[in-house]
Amino acid sequence: MVVVELKPFNEILKLISPYKKVTVLGCEIGSGRCMQGGLREAKEIAQFLENNGKEITEVLTIGGTCLIEKVRKLEFKETDVIISLACGAGTQVVAEETEIPVVTGVSTLFIGADCHREVFYEYCIACGDCIISETAGICPIARCPKSLKNSPCGGAINGMCEVNNDTECVWFTIERKLKKLKQPFRIGEPTFIDFSRSNHPRRFKNEL
Repeated sequence: MVVVELKPFNEILKLISPYKKVTVLGCEIGSGRCMQGGLREAKEIAQFLENNGKEITEVLTIGGTCLIEKVRKLEFKETDVIISLACGAGTQVVAEETEIPVVTGVSTLFIGADCHREVFYEYCIACGDCIISETAGICPIARCPKSLKNSPCGGAINGMCEVNNDTECVWFTIERKLKKLKQPFRIGEPTFIDFSRSNHPRRFKNEL
């Protein structure tokens, strides 16, 4: 899932300072799951803005703001600006499909996993050339601060990461999982990732 973080309400207020009538649009699938941009947060922002002199024309959420067919079904009431609480992709879809100014109320952080409901971990950087079939389903690119692709660095002490010393070195995690699965641990073998596939902006066509 795409993990987002709400911007400070005062920052959002500053972003919409030229506008009077405001619509707040949340996203239940992504931002709502993070508890950073669903209906509850949309209502909280709307209340804050109303208390600061803004006229709230509408508060709504949809499931999957990055799905263009859902956004095209939206019929916004008369408003001066839309505050989108969707991730960067979803907010851009909204901006492309309306002639109304759109600002973002969140910062998009990373592609991650919801491990403990309130704690989200970065698991993927969308490099475009996935190697996790060889690393027990664990991505060292995303989960190592140095993005080391074939072995731990020399700074790992007692299996703990040199950079984040309260976190196990991901290569020790990979080794333990591979041993449990009785799969070979090819430490030090060259691993080549085609980062040309992550040149921006990217496009993918589904050949049906």
